[in-house]
Amino acid sequence: MRIHLQAGLSRAAAATLLGGALLMPGAHAATPGHSASPTIGSTATADLGTLLRRIQDAGLQQSYVGTYVTSSGGQISSSRITHYCDGREQIERIEALDGQMRRVFRHNDTIHVLWPARRSALIEQRDLLGRFPQPLPPGDSGRLADSYELMLEADDRVAGLEAQVVTLRPRDTMRYARRLWLERRTGLLLRSDLLGPQGEVLESTAFSELQIGGKLQPQQLLQEMNQLEGYQISRPSYQPTDLGAEGWSLRAPVSGFVAQRVLRRPITPWPTPRSTAEPQPVSQPPGAGASVLQAVYSDGLANVSLFIEPHVAGVSRRETPATVGSTSALSRRLGDWWVTAVGAVPPATLQQFTGSLERKRKP
Repeated sequence: MRIHLQAGLSRAAAATLLGGALLMPGAHAATPGHSASPTIGSTATADLGTLLRRIQDAGLQQSYVGTYVTSSGGQISSSRITHYCDGREQIERIEALDGQMRRVFRHNDTIHVLWPARRSALIEQRDLLGRFPQPLPPGDSGRLADSYELMLEADDRVAGLEAQVVTLRPRDTMRYARRLWLERRTGLLLRSDLLGPQGEVLESTAFSELQIGGKLQPQQLLQEMNQLEGYQISRPSYQPTDLGAEGWSLRAPVSGFVAQRVLRRPITPWPTPRSTAEPQPVSQPPGAGASVLQAVYSDGLANVSLFIEPHVAGVSRRETPATVGSTSALSRRLGDWWVTAVGAVPPATLQQFTGSLERKRKP
């Protein structure tokens, strides 16, 4: 699968599909909002926006330590999360417990991704990362309700904690259903399942054990975060831009999805794998030094990224879909350009995005 992905996708697109800093479990905390609301009502007419804001606020306001397990595509991975919050400061450490050692630190809007075995580090800003759920602008919950129906389920327990369970059922075939488990007292997201058309679980992420509250040591986390002596540090340069200004447009909007941001980001080399069982990519890909355009669309729950980059002569790529767990990718050549759509959505949704994208003019 990785060989196929490397052949068909840009570095940025493959990173999004395979996971990493952009998709780490701690990404559900959002920008500051109101204090945590009580549990949502006991009828199916409960407000979807209220539910999502409760999850966002809980992720922002609570301190906790726990082990987070993800099951997707027959693969299981786990991470240890330490999250500190005092109402002003957000400090977080996520340690991968499987495979190559990786630590992700967050201090407010700054992210450090460390690979101790390689002595390499990546530093970037949080406002460029995906979040779940997406922060809802005022009055935007109505648009979300056009795409999803909120269904209340029977209460359950996760990691020994009482949980309120809800299902967000799509109103069309453009997105997947989600079942969420909220810690009853705080609203902290304990588990999230992505469900296929027949109700099958495509991906499940959940705490296997969790301690909410307690006294954490934020200074120790900051000290670990900034121990970068001897590390090779990469600081990608992301430039906000506009799809139209870059000479692109979507002929028709994709139902429920709204543009969130457009970034121009560098095409970086693939990191050297530690296992000889993994493919050995070139240290510097063809076209290195060029950049890729990333346009992010969201329906409030699901994200789709469109990656647009120049087609490089002599580089073999196939216009075939790829899937890792619940996340799919679809690539196609468009004249002198190579377009890839990535998202945890049905392949037909990605086809609408790539089929609607068109080149308007040369910038």
